[in-house]
Amino acid sequence: MTTDTEKTAQQADAFLAGKKKADDAAFMLGRVLAEMDIRVGDRDSWPQLMGRASLSGEPSVYLGTVPMATVRKLVDALIYAESAKRCQRDADDA
Repeated sequence: MTTDTEKTAQQADAFLAGKKKADDAAFMLGRVLAEMDIRVGDRDSWPQLMGRASLSGEPSVYLGTVPMATVRKLVDALIYAESAKRCQRDADDA
């Protein structure tokens, strides 16, 4: 049986581990966006991006409110990437 202190310490450890995973994911997403000339922290591009974690340690990334022009740019890039992936798969199958 765990004491309240041990349970609190385990919860804090889980939170910190989840926060680190979320921060790492947010950092990597920020790097990918930078490669696409989308600036995180810029009100006209992508105002806010941050890692978060629940008390149970479940990581998440908060994306904030993103301007429509940035969303369109990201959607176009994702559609292009999926199309290129399918073309490559079709070429490999032929």
